[in-house]
Amino acid sequence: MSFSHNPKIYVIIPAAGSGSRMGKNSNKLFMEVAGIPVIERTLKTFMDYGNTHCIVVTNEENINAMKELQETKYPCIKKVVLGGNSRTESVNNGVQALSSLECPPDANDYVLIHDGARCMLTANVINNCCEGLKNNDVCVAGVPTKNTIKIVKNGIVESTPDRSTLYEVQTPQCFKYDVLKKSYDNATANGIEATDDTALAEILGYKVAIVEGSYSNIKITTPEDIDFAQGMLERT
Repeated sequence: MSFSHNPKIYVIIPAAGSGSRMGKNSNKLFMEVAGIPVIERTLKTFMDYGNTHCIVVTNEENINAMKELQETKYPCIKKVVLGGNSRTESVNNGVQALSSLECPPDANDYVLIHDGARCMLTANVINNCCEGLKNNDVCVAGVPTKNTIKIVKNGIVESTPDRSTLYEVQTPQCFKYDVLKKSYDNATANGIEATDDTALAEILGYKVAIVEGSYSNIKITTPEDIDFAQGMLERT
């Protein structure tokens, strides 16, 4: 893909979770969906998209396997780094690793943060993210929520937000590099933890644009998700 200002595209792939909800002695990243391991589906999507520089952030258990994938099948992986004790810490390790790449990002290059277990990502969603970064410092893939949401405290409904204003955000969560660096530097300096990367940019006052995600862009978390993903692939 080419763009008028030719940004480079970097991808940080957090793949350090324990996968505890998948069941005892299972590793969700290497479970197969229609014959292909989850993490490889994710990596293949970015490699096929073209011209992506990927950093995989993983744990001790998986680091050798990830390095083997880098060396044997996925040259889009430029570095494999160890994660931390939280998602924020793990992603920050990936952010810090960007500057040490052979071809480090410039201020306005694009950085996409995408869950390794969200293996149903499509090139169309990646393209929406890159288009979103043309006119925004930060954007995130998302879909309108299909369900009514209740705000609940101590088991009692406090309010019912207008569903038309609610989105389920996914990954990729996308930044211009300098904004990403500022967001994570601030989070680290102030001990801020977040399950959503773009929330760290919101804290600094940046506006976050929503771009069109996909209802099929699910995160593999439980055995039912494997079945659901396989079913979607069989219908395509």
